[in-house]
Amino acid sequence: MKSTTKTILLVLTIVLLLLPAVQQLTKVVPCHPLNGVTEEQPKPEMTFQSFRDGTFQKDNEAYLKQNYGFREPLTRLYNQTLWSLFRYAKVEEDNRVVITKDNWMFEPWTVKEYYQSCSNVYSDDSLEVAKVFEAEAQRLVKVQKALEEYNTHFFVALLPGKEQICAEHMPENTRYHKEKKITAYGFYSKRLKELGVNCVDFADWFMQMKDTVSYPLFPQTGTHWSILAAQHAADSLVRYMENLADINMVNIKLSPDFQRTMKPDMDLESLMNLIWPLKKQPNRLAYAYPDQDSTAVKPILITIGDSYYWNILNLTPVWAVFDSVPYWYYFSTAYFDGEESKVSELDVLQEVKNADFVMLAYSTIGMYRLGSGFPERLLTELELQKNKNNTTP
Repeated sequence: MKSTTKTILLVLTIVLLLLPAVQQLTKVVPCHPLNGVTEEQPKPEMTFQSFRDGTFQKDNEAYLKQNYGFREPLTRLYNQTLWSLFRYAKVEEDNRVVITKDNWMFEPWTVKEYYQSCSNVYSDDSLEVAKVFEAEAQRLVKVQKALEEYNTHFFVALLPGKEQICAEHMPENTRYHKEKKITAYGFYSKRLKELGVNCVDFADWFMQMKDTVSYPLFPQTGTHWSILAAQHAADSLVRYMENLADINMVNIKLSPDFQRTMKPDMDLESLMNLIWPLKKQPNRLAYAYPDQDSTAVKPILITIGDSYYWNILNLTPVWAVFDSVPYWYYFSTAYFDGEESKVSELDVLQEVKNADFVMLAYSTIGMYRLGSGFPERLLTELELQKNKNNTTP
């Protein structure tokens, strides 16, 4: 009997040891990928020189750590064990996420913005920072005036930040101790209006209604505005554009909202790669659909902005509202205008001339990169066109 038991245990041990290797080679069991961005480690080729100097062993170890069999479920099991027993999360140790005692989650730069402001990316001198912001604001004035010639309506959408709307849930400050003198939102929200730049201030609107709405404006374990908040914002954007251009557009209708949490509303939590979801307050969702209006026009909207805009693109019927919705993410990558491409490869001036609307849409953190170089490039191309026309016989 003892011999049989030992044999069974030996066989099970061998099987358990071989299973990861078999899975690595065959991928016979489909595993749900881990969340987050990982730099892929290429499989190294062994040469005499790489084996001799140790680089092959080092590179192969890095490759195997990322590609061993059943890595995904084993990683989730490991993470869940550490969180359940010790409340430890590697994403917090790596300073990718800040988790409060009541399981509210923030990105570290939103915590910095709340306690200190992220303006020191330019300078610790608030006067120098203000000069940078002022120069950008003046460029936006020029862009708006220049595009009026082509009947292209330019405007800026100032989107809220989680540190603004959920200030009561911010973690205790243990890191940021400089005096908070100037923020991008604090500057642009006032200055753009003073200069007459077309501007819709969602951050201010959200602050006004945060205590009266029946749904979360920001999810507990997500970093972006909630899906339902983005859907309401999309409807307001359409109505703002109708008023700006004096046109009738397809409006966005929302069904009665209901309780549901979708992946975009827990994007920070998903980085923890746990087996079971965290306990959190429920989110709300609605179905968004276009109204039926045969007299409505479908304009072209180009958006330059940060990741907040994804919730509008993915969860509202923009394709039924607009004829085209190119999205120039941080003025770097172009989406939804043919194949994904680099903005640097586009004829930006011609694209803008053909558009009915151009919108800059940035959250409080993204506003430190407001425009992301779009105003400079557009104004440069306009100047080059003007000089070319003046020299043409």
